[in-house]
Amino acid sequence: MSADLAVVGLGAMGGRCAVRAAEAGFKVVGFDPDPRARESARVGGVTIAADAAEAARTAPLILVSVPLPEHVADLAAGPLQEAAAGTVVVDISTIAPDTARKAYAELSAHDVGYVDAPVLGRPEGCGSWTLVVGGPVQAVTRVTPLLEETVARRVVQVGEVGAGSTVKLLNNLMFGAINAVTAEALTICRRSGVDPAAFVDVVAQSGAATVSNLFRELAPRMVSGDDDPTFALELLAKDNRLALQLAQQTQTAAPLAAAVDVLHTAGLAQGLGRRDSGALHRVYAALSPEGDE
Repeated sequence: MSADLAVVGLGAMGGRCAVRAAEAGFKVVGFDPDPRARESARVGGVTIAADAAEAARTAPLILVSVPLPEHVADLAAGPLQEAAAGTVVVDISTIAPDTARKAYAELSAHDVGYVDAPVLGRPEGCGSWTLVVGGPVQAVTRVTPLLEETVARRVVQVGEVGAGSTVKLLNNLMFGAINAVTAEALTICRRSGVDPAAFVDVVAQSGAATVSNLFRELAPRMVSGDDDPTFALELLAKDNRLALQLAQQTQTAAPLAAAVDVLHTAGLAQGLGRRDSGALHRVYAALSPEGDE
């Protein structure tokens, strides 16, 4: 079995990458432990490998998209070492910079390249993403054409291995802060006797400097109670926790990150982890002394 691209992890992000590359005419092999993800990719034109190691052996470029840093660590310590010498691993997972650097070191010992290239963008934006990449110039240059033909509008090198993950974590830290303050503002609005829907409509259309596209997306869903997951709270909580750890490692004061982490922890304790990140508004309802949202 041989392919142009192997994709390990066929979930919300990786699955879209695999299918989009297949639709662009590339031969794609993929693997995911979830049979539903495998079947969805197969229907989209992806050849399914028996396991991650088999997928890694099939192509000169491997794209990795898995939920947690420990998943990347396990792949780098095992299956990805099965790749042929000269293969480059493009890791679009959201992980700690230290995890990326460790994966790079482990794979380099087997003559396998590695770059961390997390996504700035939503899953449904596959094809127009910005990938922020950390890694050697030669490896980044090599993988950029295929990535820009398939999943990314821009591939931007931001430094050495680990730099891409740093940029991604800080981006998601800002996401977490906006998500939290939006939930807070809507709760105060409701408790003050103002219709939150009216507040959102007026502010979103006002052109005020406080308004972002993220507010326009999150706030109406919070008002309507739509918690169907686009970006699960448990993933945002993981990303923000990694950002907080990075702040601690660099001895940087991060009181906002710490406050958001407390709110996320409360949301997870309420069983909201698999709901959308906007479900955080339910945490404020539980913390507030009156009424029920």
